[in-house]
Amino acid sequence: MRKLALPAILLAAAAVASAAAADRTISSPGQVRALARSGYSVAFLSGPYDGHCGPRVIFWSLVTRGVYPLGRRPDLLCRGRPSTGSGITNIAVAGNRALWLAYAGGNLRDWILETATTTRPAERRLEFREVNVDAPPPIVLGVASELVVPYSIGSTVKVLRANGSRAYTWNAPGRVTNTTSYSVNVAAFVAGGRCYVLSRTGTVQQTYTFPPGSVQEFALARLGLVVQLTGGRIEIRNGSSVRRLTLPAGARMLDYAEGILLYKLGAQIRARRVSTGKDVFLRNATFAVLEHNGLSYAVGRRVSSVAMVNVLARLAG
Repeated sequence: MRKLALPAILLAAAAVASAAAADRTISSPGQVRALARSGYSVAFLSGPYDGHCGPRVIFWSLVTRGVYPLGRRPDLLCRGRPSTGSGITNIAVAGNRALWLAYAGGNLRDWILETATTTRPAERRLEFREVNVDAPPPIVLGVASELVVPYSIGSTVKVLRANGSRAYTWNAPGRVTNTTSYSVNVAAFVAGGRCYVLSRTGTVQQTYTFPPGSVQEFALARLGLVVQLTGGRIEIRNGSSVRRLTLPAGARMLDYAEGILLYKLGAQIRARRVSTGKDVFLRNATFAVLEHNGLSYAVGRRVSSVAMVNVLARLAG
């Protein structure tokens, strides 16, 4: 499909001398509210802006440099001004596909999981649930890899391939609180402190147990499961092997890739190479995601990406 011609107010790519030598940056029409990346695909949530009451999911290809607004009806949920509000709470991206979780309602709240691609930008509904406004979200969208996108409803985990087809469904032994993925593998966290790592077919490969409520942040990586526990403690688990390190007080783990732990301390995005302990400042930002091929980050109305060679250069020595 030909790249969409976008109004100047919507998005503008900043000129850069070289993708490997400088950050590549685009502008968002509204405040950036969420950020996702897998491989060379970036998706971000642009907050309401002039002429629109609803947020918009926008896809950015780091390969083609194409920028695509997804969803043809961003104001559908907010136009009626539901009494208890509306919005989008989470996004995920894999290949040329994005998923997002939206809500709207009054005493009863509708939760809707939708998807779109750069070639089919009109939203397509995947799931719908209606619950009491005080109830927790019945649908939980997970963190995607380049190959799969996991999400859960109650104790059921559903895993989609990047092309939108269903890879498998897995029934957990309890309510699933979060999911994340690496390559074709998925990690599902279940209420009570257990985490199950699933294969490409949904077979349990590893089971990890944590004190209930102790896992604050998490990532699945080639080397195993990486979690931040209470008190800034980091554990990297691979079967029975456990490696431990500690982040500074007040720090929050954001991601893990290529032996690098990405974390946030105040407004600083920092990286620590696990093998050497070297710790460096990368950028000031609100959101950041680290992939094997680079870093994407957002602040205000700007979304930027950095080649991995530049991240590694900061950690050299």
